[in-house]
Amino acid sequence: MYKINKTDMQTIVNGASFLASGGGGGVASALDVIDNITHFSNEVSVVGVEELHSGDELLVICGVGAPDAPNLNFNYSAGFGLTGLQEMSGKTFSHVLPIEVGAMNSMIPLLACAQYNIPFVDGDGAGRSVPQMSMCSYALQGFPTQETLVVSETDVQFPLHPANARQMERDVRKVVSNELHNAGTVATWPISAQQLKAPAAFVPGSLSLARSLGVAMATQNPLEGVRAIIGNFYADNRIITRKGRVIAATNKVEDGFDVGTITVQDEAGMTVRLYFVNESLFATIDYHGQPSAFILGPDMICCMGVDGTPMTNSEICSRFESKQSIEICLLWVKALDTIRTPGMFFQYLTLLTQKFSSASWSGYTFIEDIPDLLD
Repeated sequence: MYKINKTDMQTIVNGASFLASGGGGGVASALDVIDNITHFSNEVSVVGVEELHSGDELLVICGVGAPDAPNLNFNYSAGFGLTGLQEMSGKTFSHVLPIEVGAMNSMIPLLACAQYNIPFVDGDGAGRSVPQMSMCSYALQGFPTQETLVVSETDVQFPLHPANARQMERDVRKVVSNELHNAGTVATWPISAQQLKAPAAFVPGSLSLARSLGVAMATQNPLEGVRAIIGNFYADNRIITRKGRVIAATNKVEDGFDVGTITVQDEAGMTVRLYFVNESLFATIDYHGQPSAFILGPDMICCMGVDGTPMTNSEICSRFESKQSIEICLLWVKALDTIRTPGMFFQYLTLLTQKFSSASWSGYTFIEDIPDLLD
């Protein structure tokens, strides 16, 4: 067990934004959450999955919605989610889990931890941020979803009883979009320590990794520092561009998601077009106007400013709209085997085609099949 304080959390937010594949919520909003966490407690305890005992009961707490939703605020709702799910399930929870690693959803569970003085488990359900709740390891494991609670900041509660994670995603998104102005808190997946320790059920150590990456992002050579660290966790990764300029960006809130595209060019003649639904789902890479490679989730398209500044899709679009010059680094990071399954690629492809009828990979080759491309 170890403890994290406000400074640690701020560092974690920066590193988590890099692992979020362009999504995971805005950094500025996450810093507001940190302020709310420290109103409850100056420190939060963190444990490794190996420290859990057989009698421990756990739940997942996360924020769901669009990073650019108006009046975005997370403060008391995580605690309401914890106590509400205890009432629904009849269990007393000893630890809190995140659904993903990302600026917001690495912080939102900590609100409940700080308020009720219970530990956070170091890790998550994907090793990245995910556009839908059905795209994580808890869903792949078939963990029970029949006791799920959506809750607002004023403790308006919406108990749900979905049969599986895909139905949960649909039901939660409907409540968040129609009742909560595109942002709400979810408490779900009440599970035991034994279930969490099953093979491929959990991605351990991602909070610690985010903190290490956040430290590296603040150095004089952030890209090299990040690359050295991330290679120990994600062995397969390549630099897409060391210095790309954003030349176009679009974004709209649709069905509880930020949906849009970002186009990046660099001096070597590369053009990268990102398609995102909160997170980047898909990217095409062209050289001198000719199709080259494509990337598809669950593989990650990780991003930061060339100076190490955290840079999510939401923040890129906001800066582009305000006419700021934006220069970024992009990396392809091969997803962990925990979530890199044929069914998961199909889920990303399905969401892509639902939101982007014009997206096409015709003429492009899957990036993994071009080993000498990039870097």
